Amino acid sequence: MFKYIFCLIAILMQPIFAFLVFHKQEKQKAALKMPLVYLSGVYLVIQIFVFFKVCLKIPKDYQVYSYLLQSAILAVFIIIEIAMAASNKYITKVQTQEQSSIEVFKGLIQQLEICRVQITDEVNRKEIGKVLEKMRYSDPVSSPAVATENEAIRQLILQLSSTTDEAAFAEICGAIMKQLEIRKMKNTKEQG
Repeated sequence: MFKYIFCLIAILMQPIFAFLVFHKQEKQKAALKMPLVYLSGVYLVIQIFVFFKVCLKIPKDYQVYSYLLQSAILAVFIIIEIAMAASNKYITKVQTQEQSSIEVFKGLIQQLEICRVQITDEVNRKEIGKVLEKMRYSDPVSSPAVATENEAIRQLILQLSSTTDEAAFAEICGAIMKQLEIRKMKNTKEQG
């Protein structure tokens, strides 16, 4: 009976991994864990194949080699599963950071749109429209290197709200455009 232990382990792992993936969680998290289920299925197939094609043919005096072989297969499987679980955590962390940085930039766009609604001067509305257009087509993902530029843009937007002079307004809009260019260069350098 003991010689079937690794096959039993392989079979019992299937419902455990299926439960881990499909048990009440977000679709995105479940999708990240799907390769764990596939890998456990591959382990089951390999384990049964090796057992029936190799281990059953080993004489009783050398059964220890059968156990060593099956243990090695199980160890490799466990190492790969742990590596995949760790990579899933890393992917989730990166996605969370990226989503957070996108929210920061979207907040800047929203502040600028609110500012535009409050402006009555048509020349100033056109200036702010140019800035908004540039921001909408900018990469919303912010690397940590552009935090100072994002903050500078936020401060400039706050200044726009209290500025009515067309020349000063155009100057602030120009400063925002300059910060957007710097942000773009730093983001490209960080990603490239």
